[in-house]
Amino acid sequence: MIASETAAPAPRAPRWRKILLGTVLAIFGVVTLLVLALGAFPVGMMRGLVESRISSAWGSPVRVGAVTRDSIFSYTPVISVRDVHIAQPDWVGPGDFVRLSSASVRVPVFALLFGHFQPDRVTIDGGRIALVRDATGRANWKREGKQGDGQGGRPTLSDLTVTNTQLVLRDAKRQLVVAGPLSVDARNGLRLSATGTFLDTPVRLDATGGRITGIDPAAPYPFSATLVSPALHMSAKGQMAGVLDTRHFTAAITAQAPTLKNLDRIIEAGLFGTQPINLTGAIRHDGHDWYVDRIGGSVGRSRFAGLATVHKIDGRTKIDARLRASQFDFDDLADARGHAASAARSAAIGPRVIPPTRINLSKLGKTDGTIAFRVDRILAGKGTVFRTLSGTLTLDHRLLTVSNVVATLATGRMAGTLRVDHRTGRPKLSVDLRLIGLTLDTMIGKPDMVSGRVRGHIVLVGQGDTVREALSRANGKAAMVATEGEVRRMVADVLGQNLSGAVVHAIGSPSRMVPLRCLVADFRATDGVLVPRPLGIDTGSSVGRGAGRIVMDGERIALTLAGTSKSRALLKIADPIQIGGTLSKPTVTVAGLGTADKPSNSNLLKVFGRSLGRALGLEKTPPAVVIPPPAHFDCESAVAAALR
Repeated sequence: MIASETAAPAPRAPRWRKILLGTVLAIFGVVTLLVLALGAFPVGMMRGLVESRISSAWGSPVRVGAVTRDSIFSYTPVISVRDVHIAQPDWVGPGDFVRLSSASVRVPVFALLFGHFQPDRVTIDGGRIALVRDATGRANWKREGKQGDGQGGRPTLSDLTVTNTQLVLRDAKRQLVVAGPLSVDARNGLRLSATGTFLDTPVRLDATGGRITGIDPAAPYPFSATLVSPALHMSAKGQMAGVLDTRHFTAAITAQAPTLKNLDRIIEAGLFGTQPINLTGAIRHDGHDWYVDRIGGSVGRSRFAGLATVHKIDGRTKIDARLRASQFDFDDLADARGHAASAARSAAIGPRVIPPTRINLSKLGKTDGTIAFRVDRILAGKGTVFRTLSGTLTLDHRLLTVSNVVATLATGRMAGTLRVDHRTGRPKLSVDLRLIGLTLDTMIGKPDMVSGRVRGHIVLVGQGDTVREALSRANGKAAMVATEGEVRRMVADVLGQNLSGAVVHAIGSPSRMVPLRCLVADFRATDGVLVPRPLGIDTGSSVGRGAGRIVMDGERIALTLAGTSKSRALLKIADPIQIGGTLSKPTVTVAGLGTADKPSNSNLLKVFGRSLGRALGLEKTPPAVVIPPPAHFDCESAVAAALR
């Protein structure tokens, strides 16, 4: 018996596998069709979309004549637009911001698919670009209310050609108007040559850059620029981190101008008017941050060098700088207009000792920083007792502190702290300075008449927009003492109102000196009025004490000094010593002798007559200010109180 064999049927594939395979094939087919469609997308249909996108980006009406592509199929097509007009914003007025006869852009399709517009090849022909900025800083090339991060993306442009194109710049804030041809080609690279006006003077602006043809867009890109005008001659030469990457570059710069304010028109750093400048430096720009690796040169007679960094942090500007001047003249910090205004003020109110330096910090609300400075030699047109100056300036949310201030004089120094607090209300000026190691002979300039070691302490607080205004309302103290010195015997006799002694010593021993035990001028300030508490002097032969006031508003002096001789005076001077005038031009009179260094014979006779008449009871008119003659002055206590 032969058994028959029957083959078993093959197992059937599960239904879900067929469904999955069909789905995968369908998706692949759709993706393939989509990819093919992207490669052959009819860009002519995008004209309306292009107009809408550009209009949305710039906030102005846009008109595009045509949009075409260079090939039927490509994933990096060259898209061309013709007859493009981008209108100026309404605030500019009629006309076109950008006008292009034709422009071609090579764009990777897949970059567009993921929302990135990164062209690597651009060709422009027949263009006109009109850049406009008004006096407030509003610019048509910046979208209002839109702020960038300052960093930007990695450069992607490897090829750029620009022909038959005109660039126009009308910048009212800089007072700069220029126009000229702009070109970029494989032979000459980038070239801009524009002419116009800057601060109402003729100007020429030239800029050059490397070629942009088949290059690595992230490679260093060389550039140079010069601006030549009677108002400013400025040049910069360096390299960007990538092609046309203006956010990241290094450059060597030079600048010459009649005033620093003209340079500020270009760099917009908030600088002020000065005497003529001649500067050189090396700078770096990294996003929002600036690095001044080297800066030096001259401003008027001043010579300086330094470095600085400027960072943008949370919307604030942070400055860190170090400056050193081999010589410095404060007059260089004002231009001709500033000097004329100062001269007009002096003509109207007379010369002043306290400067009208502005301390209003309202324009520095978003600026912080630290500047360490040193001046090796201080210059002044009419001479100055100051020799050097150093300190550290710190600004923090409109609180300005100048710490470790040291100003050296011919002998000794002035040291301490200055502070301006403008966080609320009007600026508040605080001064805390000490006088150390000075001598009377160098301060007065008459070493054969008086000498002594001088110390002092000034603590004043006042409010105002300038130093002068703040001190005219100041409260506090201003004290100076002199000890361990000598004074001419004839001067001591006058101080002690000893007329007979003064005459005898003037004839017999005019150069004889007596000890100066102390001179104490301890003024207390209330609302800008300084009153001596006390004003006293003790010499080897006389004691004197003063009264009166110094009014800071106008710097007016009205002091009277009366004294007594330690020895018996045969004939006393009838009137006390009067000190008047102003801080810039004080006057001293002794019983009508006048203000001359050498009194006339007629004045001497008048003093002698009045004093003799007073002694004989013939002169009944009392002195204008009666000060009891002091018999003793406690130098030790007065000096200690003044220097606290």
